Amino acid sequence: MRVGVVGGGVVGLATAWYLAERGADPFVVDAGRVGGGCSRGSLGWISPTLSVPLAGPVLGWRSLAGMLRRDGPLHIRPAALPALLPWLAGFRRHCTKAAWTRGIARLASLNEATMSLYDDLAASGVDFEFARTGILLAFRDRRKAEQTRTELRAVSELYSTRWREVEGAGLQELEPLLKPGFSEGFLLESDGHLRPESLTAGLAGALRRRGVELVEGCRVDGYREDGRRVRALTSAEGDIDADAVVLAAGVGTAELARAAGQALFLTAGKGYTVTVETPARQLRRPLILGDEKVGMTPFAGAIRFGGTMELSGVNDRLDSRRIAPLRDAVERGVDIAEAHSGGVEWVGMRPMLPDTLPLVGRIASRRNVFVNVGHQMLGLTLAPSCGKALAEMVTA
Repeated sequence: MRVGVVGGGVVGLATAWYLAERGADPFVVDAGRVGGGCSRGSLGWISPTLSVPLAGPVLGWRSLAGMLRRDGPLHIRPAALPALLPWLAGFRRHCTKAAWTRGIARLASLNEATMSLYDDLAASGVDFEFARTGILLAFRDRRKAEQTRTELRAVSELYSTRWREVEGAGLQELEPLLKPGFSEGFLLESDGHLRPESLTAGLAGALRRRGVELVEGCRVDGYREDGRRVRALTSAEGDIDADAVVLAAGVGTAELARAAGQALFLTAGKGYTVTVETPARQLRRPLILGDEKVGMTPFAGAIRFGGTMELSGVNDRLDSRRIAPLRDAVERGVDIAEAHSGGVEWVGMRPMLPDTLPLVGRIASRRNVFVNVGHQMLGLTLAPSCGKALAEMVTA
């Protein structure tokens, strides 16, 4: 079964891996370079414990209006607001306790096998930088800590996670680089982290060794069809025959689905990071400065910090004014000399549907076209489970 996977990010590569595992003959097509999309500069957390929908009961219209402030952790660019209103209206409809609880249950079911799937990938010859040292959250504001405690408890009711509360001096014992003033936090003992560039490179290398073709610099612009079935992907470089198609191109999936007759309400939740190579001092494990929602991750020979959620439409424009609050938060919270300046700045477009949950399955408009999209900030966490689930659907 010849399956065309459009999108060479972590989700597309994972889907291709599991298609090959099930005996299919996948190929991957990417408009740019494999691994060059929204996962490349991310913080790299593998965190089932923090897997909750972004659409939650604490977000009302008043909260959304507050996102117009440029320096907040969540920001809506005013110029983009008219085009975003339909998406925001759908998002707001999912900001209920019932929808949030259902979303947590769905994510928990996907995360049941997350860590074992990563272990299996490593054992199968996929080479990537991975550590399971947990993730530390630190708060100065006890009220904000309570909101996170509620989320952790809601997830742990449905999924077997290990986390514990940490207070006062215990935080500094776990992370000596934390500056004074943090009163409480949580250690997510079940969770881990990886360097995302190493994962996409490792998956790409392992797929090539299995004979899977990875086509780079090829933009799919449509399909050759026979009734409600796609027979080939079309591009300026020529047609590529396929028995089935998987659309896993992040925010670009909306345009590809539209060409197949299916509307998807996708937008980009832009996130920013800064990567510092060879820092003078290093964290013991990933750290979240909970009050500002800024995260930090140690890699071999590097440290990366970032955060924010910017809704400004589908574009890869880097707004340097969004980087400054990240640097300020790190400088206030952690004793790292490189926080104030230096490092490589990056912006990525996380694909988000209004319910902020992944969409995994066949589209209604075509018999053999599937989508794997909408993972928001959980792409690395959910890629193996969603890739495996979709591969099973395609080959059933």
